[in-house]
Amino acid sequence: MSDNCSESSGNRKRPASPALSKFDDLKIQDDSILHEHSDREVCPKCQKSAMYFCYRCFTPSTASAGHVPRLDLPVPMDIIKHEKELDGKSTAAHARVIAPSDVNIYGWQEIPEYENPDQVLLLFPGPDAKTLSEIPRESFTRLVVIDGTWKQASKIARLSPQLKNVRKVTIVPRKTLFWRYQSLSDNYLATIEAIYYLYREYAEAFEMNGNPYDGRYDNLLFYFKFFYNMIQNKYRKENRPYTHRQRKGYIEYDEADSENTLESGEVESGDLESGDSETNDQTSGNAARTAL
Repeated sequence: MSDNCSESSGNRKRPASPALSKFDDLKIQDDSILHEHSDREVCPKCQKSAMYFCYRCFTPSTASAGHVPRLDLPVPMDIIKHEKELDGKSTAAHARVIAPSDVNIYGWQEIPEYENPDQVLLLFPGPDAKTLSEIPRESFTRLVVIDGTWKQASKIARLSPQLKNVRKVTIVPRKTLFWRYQSLSDNYLATIEAIYYLYREYAEAFEMNGNPYDGRYDNLLFYFKFFYNMIQNKYRKENRPYTHRQRKGYIEYDEADSENTLESGEVESGDLESGDSETNDQTSGNAARTAL
């Protein structure tokens, strides 16, 4: 996996996301090209306005084309998106942009009929859910993830006949870095976080041969890292809360400023510039409440 150099044409150095401890150990491609985006552009395919990528056509912006990582995944994935989830709030789109040959996104009413459902693994918790390390590799050919709130995901899993006979897979519990407020515990991940950890655990179970994980799927978090750092940098610099419901400790303020933070003016997440012409939530991702 190659990393893009931080030098652009003409040897002009672009600003990169400051290294934060949350991502220090991950091998994520340089995202400095995204910092140069200042205006939305019209997608040549659908004519909709977006800044960083088109989440209808799942193509990078013209300005960043060629600088966004591309991944080949070992098992194809279908993402089932609840119809009430806005496109601009879905971090699932990150996976489709970065791994276009292996990731498909379907609306709930468009779930395909799986010819061999017993060979499909649905990422969903439950007493019958197993980790990938407990499942023989030759027994599955496709992964499925549901994109929606926990309530929406439960409804899709329960009511979709196409998913009735698939097997369930789960991942090791982890803490989310997702920036949108949720009333559930911080063990509920954003969609792209859940997808990343699923493929990471795949590598650990079937590809590493007992060696430590080598970062081969870290680029799935390319956009997630960029948006996370953008939010951290903006609100830490201005020394103000992200929202009035901000999770304690989420914004990593300088220690000297932290005591005064709650006295600053509070803002909602929509105040942070997004890339969509219809909603201010591209940087809000999507709460894919995948319980771990």
